Amino acid sequence: MPLKAALQTAITIAVLLAVAACSTMQPRQQIPPQLVAEAIIPADQRVRYWGDDDEFARIQAQVAPGPDGDVDYLTLSGGGINGAYGAGFLVGWTAKGGRPEFEVVTGISVGAMIAPMAFLGPSYDERLRTVFSSLTQKDSSSGTNFLGALFGAPSVMSNAPLQAAIRGLVDHQTLDAIGAAHRKGRRLYVGTTNLNAQRPMIWDIGAIAISNIPNKLDLVHRIILASAAVPGIFPPILLDVSAQGMAFEELHVDGGVTEQVLLLPGGYQAFVRNRRGVQKLYVIFNGVVAPSPATVQISSLSLLERAVPTLLKYLGRSNLEQLSNSARNAGLAFRLTAIPADFPESASVFGNPQWLTALYQYGYQSGRAGTWQTR
Repeated sequence: MPLKAALQTAITIAVLLAVAACSTMQPRQQIPPQLVAEAIIPADQRVRYWGDDDEFARIQAQVAPGPDGDVDYLTLSGGGINGAYGAGFLVGWTAKGGRPEFEVVTGISVGAMIAPMAFLGPSYDERLRTVFSSLTQKDSSSGTNFLGALFGAPSVMSNAPLQAAIRGLVDHQTLDAIGAAHRKGRRLYVGTTNLNAQRPMIWDIGAIAISNIPNKLDLVHRIILASAAVPGIFPPILLDVSAQGMAFEELHVDGGVTEQVLLLPGGYQAFVRNRRGVQKLYVIFNGVVAPSPATVQISSLSLLERAVPTLLKYLGRSNLEQLSNSARNAGLAFRLTAIPADFPESASVFGNPQWLTALYQYGYQSGRAGTWQTR
């Protein structure tokens, strides 16, 4: 699908979803604006935080350093089809050797889907390979096209394939392993955008894993699904909350709406306080950071095609600068990898099997080569 046709399709989908929402999406009762700040997920411990509130820094000291005394952080950005780069990079990093056991992993959008596998380590690389090798097949004989909706399956308006992919990535065994790591002081965070509050939200997946929430696996699935729910392409996700003893629902969508990488409010100082080991922040950015010059037709659609990716690119650049400054202020070594500007752009918004294979392989080779930028 040419870029222009894909964008027209996306705009049409957005309109259809807006119309359909009026007739098909009828929440029991959305949280009233005056109660947004009070809403909680009923549990025996805190499982989420506002992504723009420095109060989050108070809990960071609970993160334990690794056996080597170091604290290694990994941040995985959003990026849709570009997530093939991040998956390939991680698998290539394993092949190279020296990939650390991360004490803190964060993810947004497609990064939220990769994050649990990155958090649990190389033994889960096979799941990443399975997910992204499935993208090279036009037809899925199993009926479950892993990440298919996110990367171009025909059922663009349904999140069912995406939901099936998430369930394949995170099962009961995976959640138990995340919980075990959480008890040792490691942390896995996923970001969504709370539309009712118009604010980013950080979810502590490990805290959910060890909580008394009866449907906690389903909750984790829905959080990751929400993190990847691109507005206008996938429906928003309704999450059950409680406020003043009453039950309500919140609307959550793609974490990339508010930030392209999960920014830990309050910085990293609490992590590194009184620590003697080396602290490193690795960022896998599933996108192009550098400007990409191009000829632009002077028409409304062409200008929109160029302006929207530019807007997202500079939001990502701004977020990366915030991360870099935060790491520098805390004395962390900062390492960044991103898709280079000269990598061929996909001719379709949804990619194609050949392009996705090439991007995954490029990510793999970059990870195996240890290609990092410093800022």
